[in-house]
Amino acid sequence: MRANGRTSHGALLGALFSVGAVLALSACGGAQAPAQGQEALDADPPAGQRTQDGPSHTDLKQGIEAIKAERYDEAKPLLEKAALQSPKSSEAHFYLAVARERTGDRAGAEDAYKKSLAIDPGGMEAMTNLSALYLDDPARPDEAIALLKQGLAKSPDSAALHQNLAFAYGLKGDTANASKHFDAALHKGDNAELRLAYGDFLLKQKQPDKAAEQLRKALAQAPDNAAMVGTIAVMLAYSRAFGDCVKGLDRALKLKPDQPDWLVRRGTCRHELKDEPGARADYQAAIKADEKFAAAHYYLGLSYLEEKKLKEGKAELGLAAKHGEGSSIGKSALEKLDSLSGKKK
Repeated sequence: MRANGRTSHGALLGALFSVGAVLALSACGGAQAPAQGQEALDADPPAGQRTQDGPSHTDLKQGIEAIKAERYDEAKPLLEKAALQSPKSSEAHFYLAVARERTGDRAGAEDAYKKSLAIDPGGMEAMTNLSALYLDDPARPDEAIALLKQGLAKSPDSAALHQNLAFAYGLKGDTANASKHFDAALHKGDNAELRLAYGDFLLKQKQPDKAAEQLRKALAQAPDNAAMVGTIAVMLAYSRAFGDCVKGLDRALKLKPDQPDWLVRRGTCRHELKDEPGARADYQAAIKADEKFAAAHYYLGLSYLEEKKLKEGKAELGLAAKHGEGSSIGKSALEKLDSLSGKKK
């Protein structure tokens, strides 16, 4: 590819990073990103549904303690007993659902969330988690939308419900309604994780300018968490906000130095800003951090070729092909070498 007469280093953006993986960083407790696995579930008890002292209370208490300690296999049988002995306790069914979901029993978790909601229809924690379950693979957005509309009728100020409804409409390709509920969620509770999720959604809707607007705000609000800052910066590259990408990766690399993938990404963003010396320095730093990192050799090879340094360029592309054998980067390096040698595909 060519861009203004220059080789575009952005041609293989997808070979280094997956935008879809971004949402795994979404905040715990509350709205959950669809189809990304859940980093955490809400684990606060539904209000006003405490059981009385007795065997079931003991099991429930121990089960909750195990849940909070992330010992889900231990929690599950305790909560099964508590729910059986106190079938009208929404709290017992809620925590049982969490334990089941965390141990891979999605159908059982759905059943327990529904039982908790049947007892306490206003249980926002159960509703949020159940809707998140509907949004995870295999997604059931229509069921999520119906549930979330019911919840918002009772709790219109719930940022978590608005966020999950935004995800649900996004899965259906309904950009207008998804954006409406992202905006509503932000109005109720603005934070970096939500801005990040909104930016990811807009990227998938092929609206890079609007995505960049959200991601810049996410970067400004993000705490000093290297993974989050790095993720936002990479997504800014996808949004073609290359200056912001560099700024974000500057910050991420101060928090976690010598990350070869971030160094290469910053290099490609510097290349787009016509800072070729800076780009090359990043590719070389990435190789110093990991001499077998194929992408760094590939982009360094392209950089050399732009300056007509054929020997150096071929050498780096050869290393990219060697270290990236079987990958998209490795294949692209071989194709480039073939084109330089005048070979036909």
